[in-house]
Amino acid sequence: MRLGIMGGTFDPIHLGHLHVARAALVEAALQSVLFLPDGDPPHKQPGASGEDRLRMTQLAIANDPAFWASDMELRRPGRTYTVDTLMELMREDPQRELYYLIGSDTLFQFPTWKTAHKVAALCSMLVVPRPGTDIDEVRWFMRKLFSDFGLTSALLTQPGPDISSTRIRARVKSGQDITALVPQAVAQYIAQHQLYQQDLT
Repeated sequence: MRLGIMGGTFDPIHLGHLHVARAALVEAALQSVLFLPDGDPPHKQPGASGEDRLRMTQLAIANDPAFWASDMELRRPGRTYTVDTLMELMREDPQRELYYLIGSDTLFQFPTWKTAHKVAALCSMLVVPRPGTDIDEVRWFMRKLFSDFGLTSALLTQPGPDISSTRIRARVKSGQDITALVPQAVAQYIAQHQLYQQDLT
């Protein structure tokens, strides 16, 4: 089974996430894509609770049978690291082929990961180009990561719409409409539960 993995804070999940997941499903011939809200990510402090972020993710993907969500990382105590998730997924089903979706900006940080070699042995990367990305530079770096770490990767062709969760939270805080940026069910959940009303950092 070719399983795509999309991790993130999903704070909140938005149409850009869904666009990238659908593109990966087609371009990499995946059977399904797993959405994994981060528990305690090393580099971010989520604005909504893990329970709210998981529920919004579930609502966003409810109508797509190829997508599913897990609270795997939310249940894990302490910091959330990719290698732990990959190892758990392989223990569940050793026959899985794992394809981790990663932004081209994050790809350049891969050599700093303490477990880079182990991650490279467990999965392939599907690299999502960011708006304004130098594609030639990304392709060069992908070759370097294969040489240095044995990391296999493929560059997706679609960058997806330029939407950020930070901008969505700011719009909610200022009372602006977000229905063009998130699935309708997510917008309704945010309004009903009065998420992102507090000062944002």
